[in-house]
Amino acid sequence: MKTLGRLDGFLGGHMAPVVLCCVALGIAFPEVLSHLNGVTVGLFAFMTFSNSLGGGFRELAQVVRHPLPVAVIFGLLHVVMPLITLGLGTLCFPDAPLFTIGLVLEYAVPTGVASLMWVGMSRGNTALCLSVVLLDTLLSPVVIPLTMKLLVGSVVELDTWGMMRDLLLMVALPALAAMVLYQLTKGAVAVTLKPKLSLPAKAALLLIITANATGCAPFLRNLTPTLVRVMIVVFFLCLLGFFLGYWAGRLLKLDFPTVQTVALNAGMRNISAGAVLAEAYFPGDVLFPVAFSPVFLQATTALIVKALRATRPGRADQAAYEARLAEEPSR
Repeated sequence: MKTLGRLDGFLGGHMAPVVLCCVALGIAFPEVLSHLNGVTVGLFAFMTFSNSLGGGFRELAQVVRHPLPVAVIFGLLHVVMPLITLGLGTLCFPDAPLFTIGLVLEYAVPTGVASLMWVGMSRGNTALCLSVVLLDTLLSPVVIPLTMKLLVGSVVELDTWGMMRDLLLMVALPALAAMVLYQLTKGAVAVTLKPKLSLPAKAALLLIITANATGCAPFLRNLTPTLVRVMIVVFFLCLLGFFLGYWAGRLLKLDFPTVQTVALNAGMRNISAGAVLAEAYFPGDVLFPVAFSPVFLQATTALIVKALRATRPGRADQAAYEARLAEEPSR
């Protein structure tokens, strides 16, 4: 068990390079690893269940008690960023609309469950983060198909009901089951079961990323100037989400832990869900922007957290934290 715990800790601390290795494996051996695509829905359901064991319906009450940060995060996630993405994609890829659809799908999915890990490590507002993740996850079967229908429904035919069904199975029902279990056990599963499922959940995520990366192989083996432009746009949008989240929090004069949380929730996306949907419901070109995003996302998030901690409010928060630690032994 100690060995498994160390492995879990290693993966948690080195997620960015491990994700890059998984992407490289998927691109290098697509014929062998593409068979994983058949089990991605099940893997994703398990991962969602495991990551949702940390909170119940009481945590969702944060939305009522602190509506402003939640409204800002949802506005950035599901209005501002999808519209910017549609405009930028249309401008950059007028002759390749499927790449634009892939970008829009990438920014229609809910906030990343991994944001809980990053917010926890950076001492952000974990209660706010958890409530946003749970609510966004539960709403995704409606939000994603609706966003795609409104923004790109005239460009490509959508199986809206099929998407909603898969999102219910992959995301909403597992999250709801985890929340019910948390409620029934009065939070005990967060201490007993969640840590035991942490390593298998990370393994499931890495298998999903590897499977999705197999769809990028044909593109990267025949790289064109258009594909290079797609990669640049993906990276720019990744940075933009964090940037808008940070400044929205600063302009609203929120405390630093909450500013961090708004930035991380606004910048991180549940890319794996988008990639599974792209693989199942859209033409091949749609998958490339979505499946390529994990190459940037985890590494960029790590850099963003360091940059946030290096700001003046971040340094002040660190100094206050160290002062509290120094006081504790004397109490």
